[in-house]
Amino acid sequence: MASRKADIQKAPTLAPDRALKALTQQLDNLQKLKGRKYHEADAEETEWEHITRGIIETAFGDPSSSLDKFYMAHSAGIHNVRGISSEQRQINFQLRVKEQEALLRGLMSTLRLRLPEEEIQGVYEAGDQYAFYRDLSSLIQAATKEVLIVDAYLDEDVFNLHVSKVPDGVPVRILSNKIGANVETVARMYAKSKPLELRSSADIHDRAVFVDRQGWVIGQSIKDAANKKPTYIVELNEPMLTASRDTYGRIWSTAGVVI
Repeated sequence: MASRKADIQKAPTLAPDRALKALTQQLDNLQKLKGRKYHEADAEETEWEHITRGIIETAFGDPSSSLDKFYMAHSAGIHNVRGISSEQRQINFQLRVKEQEALLRGLMSTLRLRLPEEEIQGVYEAGDQYAFYRDLSSLIQAATKEVLIVDAYLDEDVFNLHVSKVPDGVPVRILSNKIGANVETVARMYAKSKPLELRSSADIHDRAVFVDRQGWVIGQSIKDAANKKPTYIVELNEPMLTASRDTYGRIWSTAGVVI
């Protein structure tokens, strides 16, 4: 006779690609809770938890280790049957948000492994700016250790469209030639809460992006890529990868510090 646990067990019903999109949206919504007072965000947090739990249930099944981790994140902090102070409630709220963010990023990484491997398009026709943005952002979003962006001509959109996709806590370095006032202003705002270094050197003429141990060269400056002319993203292989990284490392060491 089957056990009651087996009777009520729910198998995953949500496809990995749809689950990934749903959790990505929930991760974005979670950012809106950061820096809030727990009592002001209570209704929004409750709604967020209900939706997220439903996604995890249908994506990973119930029971599942993923769902267990969700409940653990929900219980983050110090609790007491006699009650806790408002200060501790606020601390618990902040811990919940932190733990839930880490959980979602982990679940999203797991879901990506279930998807068919997608290759970077590589070549982009004039006017195909979205495909370029999508592919470059996907590379940057996968960072776990460091991102280095090398581009002689940047504008503030590099933060809005690409740097903003870097996972929290991953250091970002940007090496450029022409750094306008708007770029520096946005960079300083970004650096108030996330690890960022910005340097300038007249020796920078090309475009490249390094994410962890991988690297790519880009045909045009990121701000103009695939706008009016075709461009490309080509992955660097050894020995060019190490040679290129070493070259920019030397330039970085003597470049002027902006931030």
